[in-house]
Amino acid sequence: MIALEALAQDALTEIFNIGVGIAADALYQMVGEHVPLSVPVIELTSQHEAKKHYLDREPRQLCAIRQTYEGEFDTDAILMFAQESSLDLVRMMAGNDLPEEELAEMAQDAMAELGNIILNAVISNLASSLKMSLEGTLPVVGVISSDTVFTSHAGEQAAGQEAAPVLALTIDFELTAKRVRGYLVFLLDEPSTSKLIERLGHYINGTTA
Repeated sequence: MIALEALAQDALTEIFNIGVGIAADALYQMVGEHVPLSVPVIELTSQHEAKKHYLDREPRQLCAIRQTYEGEFDTDAILMFAQESSLDLVRMMAGNDLPEEELAEMAQDAMAELGNIILNAVISNLASSLKMSLEGTLPVVGVISSDTVFTSHAGEQAAGQEAAPVLALTIDFELTAKRVRGYLVFLLDEPSTSKLIERLGHYINGTTA
């Protein structure tokens, strides 16, 4: 497993914090109220350890928004919330006056839009900061359990992927009288992780690749 050194960890935290701030501004433009987002807690771990983390902390069903990014490194980005919390986020976006049945009907589209805003803000700032080119797919929304977070779109866990790297972020959303915890993971392979760390080194040293 490739580990993050302290300077690389700090640099990633700085980059992702800026990206999260951009996402918060975009949400403000959409919903008309500030949605404070916490500084993300970042960990480079394995799929096996990350799965244990989610099973311990989120045994509930999760609403997941997934996008694939390709370029100088490839990653599947998955933004997750506890399923019951996702309706709080949809209500934030749709307004408090919307009837429950209409809220449920628009939930998938609203979560796709929310995921698109957050994922693209975070990834765009990462790519800009590290001078990388990344292109993303449209978001796919689904309900998953914690033990199937890292399965493929076909519903299968790829052989040997338990040890594959995962870059995991924890972000808190402060809504009115509520805190919604979001989890953002980037599924990587060893070459993509090495490329990310190489680019972080250039970023820290102020050099170009």
